[in-house]
Amino acid sequence: MRMLKILTVAAIVLVVILIVHKFPEQRAPRYSAATEVTVEGAVQEVQQYWCPINGDEGTHLMLKTDNGVLEVHVAPRRFLAGNGVSFNRGDRIAVVGSMVMYQGHDAMIARRITRGDQTFAFRQPDGRPLWVEFPRSALIR
Repeated sequence: MRMLKILTVAAIVLVVILIVHKFPEQRAPRYSAATEVTVEGAVQEVQQYWCPINGDEGTHLMLKTDNGVLEVHVAPRRFLAGNGVSFNRGDRIAVVGSMVMYQGHDAMIARRITRGDQTFAFRQPDGRPLWVEFPRSALIR
């Protein structure tokens, strides 16, 4: 009986150590105005998948820039669809957003995207998502 208690305590301690050790890797990056930049390029690919950054199925753009391909986290798919916003391969865009490290590579969390004479807003200047506060307000022209 004493051995069972010792093994149980050891197992709990091991689980806690593993959780604490892995915690930084599990946290999704957050928007930071301090790392905000503007990047221009052409959409190489549009991807839809569940994203821990926005906590929903999100739209992601693989943006071909002069410095290579950059993954841009845009917004939840439902927010874009509800506002009639979509992006296609070949679209030339300028993205204002926060540079982050995501799954071991550089990425960007978009705050605003301009395509031609259209400007789409996804976040407040402080990074708060518009889909939470104003679910029908992506187009700001």
